[in-house]
This record gives sequence, C-alpha cells and structure tokens, in this order.
Amino acid sequence: MGPCRAANRVIASIMFVAFLAQSPVVADEEEVLTNEDILIMTEEGLAERVIIAKVRASVTDFDISREQLVALSRAGVTAGVLEAMVLESVPSAARETADTYAQRFQGTPCTGPGLYLEDADGALGQVNPHVPQIRESRGIFVGGAAGRMAIPGVRSDTRTSSRTPAFWFCPEDPGFSTGPGTTADPREILLVVLNPSEQRMERSFEAGTTHIWMDRSSNIPSRLIRRVKFEDVGFGVYRITPRSALDPGEYGFYHRAMITPMGIPRPGYIFAFGID
Repeated sequence: MGPCRAANRVIASIMFVAFLAQSPVVADEEEVLTNEDILIMTEEGLAERVIIAKVRASVTDFDISREQLVALSRAGVTAGVLEAMVLESVPSAARETADTYAQRFQGTPCTGPGLYLEDADGALGQVNPHVPQIRESRGIFVGGAAGRMAIPGVRSDTRTSSRTPAFWFCPEDPGFSTGPGTTADPREILLVVLNPSEQRMERSFEAGTTHIWMDRSSNIPSRLIRRVKFEDVGFGVYRITPRSALDPGEYGFYHRAMITPMGIPRPGYIFAFGID
C-alpha cells in the first residue's frame, strides 16, 4: 500500500470518528426519571429550577407515597421539586386545577386573589383588608353585638383622585376562602362611608346588628351605603364601580362575617380606600 493511500485511510477514519461524535446518539430506550434520579441530582447540587425543568421535560415514574416524599424531603429535596414530582404523577385533569393563578384567569388583569384599585393607566394596586373591631358596644347577645365597626388609622394608604374609581375583584378558588381578602363572591360586599376620628385614630361606621360568625343582616344605615355596579367579566372576576360619583373622603368595601363553605367561621373585614 502506497503512503498516499494509507494517509487517505487515516484521514477517512478520523473524519468518521468526528462524524460519530457530532451525531445525536439514539438511545435504545427512552429515559424514565425516578425518585433515585431526583435524589442523585439533589446530592450533586443541581439548582431547584434545573431539576424541575428536567422533571417537566421527562417521562417519569415517581413513587409519590407519603413515606417516599418524607424520605426525599429529609434527604434535601426541595418542596418545589417534590411538588413538581406530584403534579407530573397525577392525571392531566387533576393537574389543571393546580395551574398558576394567572393561567386560570388568563385574559383578566388578575394575578392573585383580592380586591384591586385600577389607576389612570389601567394598572392595578391591591387594597389590603382590615378586620374591624366593635366599638361602643350597646349590648351583646347570642350570636352578635350592636355597636360601631372600626379599623385603625384616620386615613387610608390606598388613595385615588377619581370620583368614580374602578375596582377589580379577583376570587380565589371557590370553597377555599378561609381568611381576610379571600372571598369568592363580591356581591357579599357593601361599599360604606367611613368616619375618621382624630381623637381615636380610627375610621368607623355604624352597624346596628353585627353577628359575630353569621352576619346575615348588619343593618348599616342607608345613608352610609353607596350603590355599586358589578360587571361580570368571567372566571368569577368582577369589575366594580360606584353608580354615582363619590365625594372626597374615606370609604371601605365591607365584607360581612360569615361561615365559609368549608364550615370555618370568618370575621368580617374592610377593604379601605380614600378619595382626595
């Protein structure tokens, strides 16, 4: 064999090896991710987001029994990774209920449950709820009391110059409302005028009858109530606007005390705002 032919064979061999190195390797079997793989990646120090991305991109066969989840947690697997494992292991119909809030309410401005004030540019600012306290009680009886409902401070941090402000009501999942600011139906809310008191450093309104756990009738004087319009935009989301212009002052959306669908008692609360 001449030297030129031998050299050509060497070059061809080198090119073939290089081709193999650059070609995708076709596995005989598709990779299946298991609990052990999660543990290995965790022990190797991979970031949580990397492990979660791998879980979502892979065929999985996880053991998500209570014992296994506890064992993985004790071994250092993060809650985010464990959640991703569980979601990948349940049927797709069940996973749909675990989508992010923004996905469930896509097409609406809601990014989380609560009540939001719309500014002039259309941006939303959350209105924080306050649990009111009974003041100047005029007697306590079975299931309730009579008096004045008050929240701290004479002036709300949430303010607007609009006389007809727009609010967005963004619900949490129906049936799971258990705390302030998480009601599932805005029609339970009344817009009331709050009277500031510099002496007491609070804002209040009259409530003739305030039942502690099941406030079906607060008997708030009509002069303190302002009528509002509810615009249903779907997904349980409402846009709320006053039916007539509001005077400058302090106001609050009052959600009456009630029993949640889960049977949990919840006190009333107020979403307070001010008009300059």
